Amino acid sequence: MAERIYVRNAAGGLEPLMEERFNTEDDLQALLAKHPELLDGEQVRPGDPRRWILITREQGIADRWSLDHLVIDQDATPTLVEVKRGANSEVRRTVVGQMLDYATHAPKVWTVDELRRTFEERDDHEERLADLLQNSDEEPDADEFWERVATNLVAKRLRLLFVADAIPDELAAVVKFMNEQMPTIEVLAVEIKQFRGETLQTLVPRVIGRLEKQDASGGGTRRKLTRELLFEELEGHVHGAATRLLDLADEYGLLTWQSASVTIRAKSATRKRGYPVALIYRPGASAGWAEEWHFVFGSYFDEPTGELRAFLDEWTAQFGSDGFAKPAKSGRWNVSYDDAVANIDLLADRLRTALTEIPKLSNDG
Repeated sequence: MAERIYVRNAAGGLEPLMEERFNTEDDLQALLAKHPELLDGEQVRPGDPRRWILITREQGIADRWSLDHLVIDQDATPTLVEVKRGANSEVRRTVVGQMLDYATHAPKVWTVDELRRTFEERDDHEERLADLLQNSDEEPDADEFWERVATNLVAKRLRLLFVADAIPDELAAVVKFMNEQMPTIEVLAVEIKQFRGETLQTLVPRVIGRLEKQDASGGGTRRKLTRELLFEELEGHVHGAATRLLDLADEYGLLTWQSASVTIRAKSATRKRGYPVALIYRPGASAGWAEEWHFVFGSYFDEPTGELRAFLDEWTAQFGSDGFAKPAKSGRWNVSYDDAVANIDLLADRLRTALTEIPKLSNDG
C-alpha cells in the first residue's frame, strides 16, 4: 500500500501527498546528479554530515562498465553510486554483483588526474570545491584534496551506495553484511521516496546499513597523524629509519600529514604542492583486503611529462631490482618496516636524489 503524507498549506488546510515511484531510473539519476545532497550526508555520518561533489554521471570503468554516479565527500572518499528503481528485479541481486565489479576494478584503472580533469570541465568547479571544503581550517587547497583522493583510491578506501526508491529487505541484509565484512569500504543503501500532490513534490531519503561509530573508511575515527603520534605507534627499531626519511623531507622537500600516512613530496616550480615520491604509513594501515603498507616509494601522478616524467619512471624502476621491495598499486613499491631498517642507507640516498633533482627538472612535454 502506498504511503501518504500531509502538508499544511497557507490557508490552514491539508494537502495529501501520495507515494509515487519514479517513472524511470534515469529520472532518479538525473535528480541525484542535480541534487547530490539527497544522499543525506547527515544520516550517512550523524554529527559530521557528508557533503558531496559530483564528478560525473556514467563514469567508465575499464571500458567494460559504466557507474551511474561518482561523487566524492569532503574527506576525499570516492563514493560509487548505483541507482535502480525498486520495481526493477535487479535491485535484489544483480546490482550487488555489479557494484562489486566496480569496486574491484575502479581503483585499478582510475587515475586522480583523469577524475580531476573531468570535474574541472565544469564551469563552477572552483565554487563547488570551495563549498565542499567549507569546514577546512585553511583556504581550500585543490592540489592537496586531489592527492588525498589518489591516496584513498590506491588504498581502496571507498564508499558504495545502492540507491532506489524502495530498498527491498534482501538488499538491506546484504548491505549490512558487506558493511560488517569490508574494513576499508563503507557500504550503504539509500532509499529515496517520492511523494506528489497537486502542486508539490516531496523527497524523503533514508540511509540503511550504517554501523555505529563508523567513519568513511569503515572503521573507527582516527586522529590526523603527527610525527609524535607516528612514533608512538611504530616499534622502536623503526624510529631511526623513519627519522632519516622525515628529516630529509624537512630539509629538501615537503610533508603532508593525513590520518593513515605522511606523504613526502619533492618541491617543484610548476606545482605548488610538489610531487609525491614516498609515504610512511602508520601500523595497520591497509591498502586492500589484507595488504598492509609500510614505507612506499614512487609517484602515482600521470601529470608529469618531459624530463620530470623520465626521471620519475627511472627513479621508481630502481626499486624493482632490489629484491626487498614489493609491488604496490599504481606502479609504486612497498618496503616493510624491517626491510626499511635494514636498507635505510640506500633508501635515504634515493630519497635525497629525488628531493634534490626534481626541482631542477622541466615538466614540458
